[in-house]
Amino acid sequence: MPLPSFRHRRRIAIALTLFALVVMLGIVWIQTGRLANVAVLTGGTLLCCILLLALFGMRRRIPILPLGSVSTWTQVHIYMGFFTAGVYWMHVPNLIGNGIFECTLSIIFLLVTGSGFYGLYASRILPKRLTAVEGQHRFERVDWHRGQIADHARKLLEELSVHVGIAVLGSFYTEHLNPFFNSRPSLTYVLVPNGGRRRRLLSDLKDLERHLESEGRGTAVKFAALVRRRDDLDYQFALQLRLRLWVTFHSLLTFALVAGGLIHSLLVFRFAG
Repeated sequence: MPLPSFRHRRRIAIALTLFALVVMLGIVWIQTGRLANVAVLTGGTLLCCILLLALFGMRRRIPILPLGSVSTWTQVHIYMGFFTAGVYWMHVPNLIGNGIFECTLSIIFLLVTGSGFYGLYASRILPKRLTAVEGQHRFERVDWHRGQIADHARKLLEELSVHVGIAVLGSFYTEHLNPFFNSRPSLTYVLVPNGGRRRRLLSDLKDLERHLESEGRGTAVKFAALVRRRDDLDYQFALQLRLRLWVTFHSLLTFALVAGGLIHSLLVFRFAG
């Protein structure tokens, strides 16, 4: 029997998530009619969901455990996250809780939820963008590759023989190419990668060719290839850094949310008793 397609499984997961939310909402409505303490029900469910999500996240980062595929647990994590967001709305209809501690806890939850939605987007879009760039480089080796490109560019200039255009090309290298090859990308580029630097340098190199002899034009073409390599490397670095920062940010906030949720529950039961 063939396995259902991803689209079919997604429809089933969405239907089950919506059904669980409707059931939970129905239970809350019934308990409200009975004048029960609904906050305990929704709060307890919310805390359990948060703990499960934290465990799911840990499972996805330990793929060697024989507990099903990482992709399956990722899907469970996603739809459990949607359900948890719905339960939170039932628990805190105004989205932000009353009191300093509750308000802080609400903000942390909303930040975790927001970063989770961003992670859902990033995990689907950024890998495609990374594979679309020529050459795949490990994040830890980016600085080494930058150094290799810079050394190659410097050797190209040193190997040029003295001719009419050497002064023009050497001046351009000193003013524009050397800073580009020997510095890290700016914070603006890391946050919003774009091809502005690349297009500007390539255009300027193209304009220089009319001032160069055949040897100089050949070197300018090689410089242009190195500019493309360096820009592709910086682009991959920016996207990989974004993924790593998201994982760190989401994990730290999740830890804070779990700790805050447990403290909140203990305080509620202590004062209720």
